[in-house]
Amino acid sequence: MRVLSKLLTLIWIIAFLALIAGFVAYTPVARGYAADHLHVVDNKQPITVTTSGGEALSLGVRIPSVVSGLWASPDGLKLTFAGNQPIILMQPKPQTWGDEITTNMRNITEDETATGRYFVPAVAGETLLDGRITGTVVYPAGGLVEFHNEQTIIDVPVRITVMPSGTGQESGDRLTMLMYAMLAVTGVLILYALGMIIIAVSRHGLRHANGSIVVFVLIAAVFVGVGYVVEKAAVPAVSDADVLGALPVTPLQFLSCVGAAIFLTMLGILLGGDDGESGSLEAAPANQEEQR
Repeated sequence: MRVLSKLLTLIWIIAFLALIAGFVAYTPVARGYAADHLHVVDNKQPITVTTSGGEALSLGVRIPSVVSGLWASPDGLKLTFAGNQPIILMQPKPQTWGDEITTNMRNITEDETATGRYFVPAVAGETLLDGRITGTVVYPAGGLVEFHNEQTIIDVPVRITVMPSGTGQESGDRLTMLMYAMLAVTGVLILYALGMIIIAVSRHGLRHANGSIVVFVLIAAVFVGVGYVVEKAAVPAVSDADVLGALPVTPLQFLSCVGAAIFLTMLGILLGGDDGESGSLEAAPANQEEQR
């Protein structure tokens, strides 16, 4: 049993270190993916991309100085290539504000992005696609006291050089492999942590675990706060939904899996730590009997 216990502990340590390494690697890999697949420019500025067939590109326009992050697009955004029918790049977004807007000093005005996803078609040889992103965006502009609705006609030139499928996909492959590996590691950690928790609770019951659960909740709260700050600093300027859009899980699902693995592991360690304390308390009377 001791050999098995040491082996399981070694597996847990390796998995935990692998998860930390994955988080360290995520930032440069995600930024590399974003640089290849995410293209947001100011209105009337061109988007020039070289990619390969089958890739999913996020294309869009930056909306400057928006009050409280509010904006609307009555007709959405369309991507039209020469000689082809318009493609719906972004669905219409209705206006959600009226004559008054509740805001605060922190987010009076900030830049927003209107983006949509375009799936590059497969081609037999190098192909050049020339087109434009068009549409209308309405947003409140102004200051803390008053605002007015600003309407912008979107007109963004787009030039996409498409290479045959299988070329230029390194950043997407790296990100996909990294995410799959991290999901596998979180699965190992969750199974190990659940085993630790079940063993500890079966030995001592839930009442014995109350103190550990309180400590766990406090640690979890600190972890969530630190994780939120780190995530904001590490992720590219546009949302995770754009960076991870081509993956089989949503950002919320991925972060939930990782968070569950870490939180359950911490709880398992805290509950398992009670075994040593109770074992020392139980051993003391036996030692006293031997001395007598």
